[in-house]
Amino acid sequence: MPDKVEVGLKYYQELAKGIDEGRAEIVSLDEVMDTPAGKFQQVLKTEETTTLEPGEKEYKFYAPGIGLIQDDTLKLAKYELPNTS
Repeated sequence: MPDKVEVGLKYYQELAKGIDEGRAEIVSLDEVMDTPAGKFQQVLKTEETTTLEPGEKEYKFYAPGIGLIQDDTLKLAKYELPNTS
């Protein structure tokens, strides 16, 4: 994922010409998500497509400072931040 994000930004997840070209687009920066690991604010939502499954879309959700917290089939159940002291 790019380090500077904004709604409408598109980027490649995978790029293997003639095999698979997975693309993602940032569609929201302010989702609120509940998972078994807790409630997250300011969640980034992406819409992903691939040439392997034309017409199919997958949505992924990323929490600030955590990363991927949910996609179409899984939800984050637990996380632990490293001790920074």
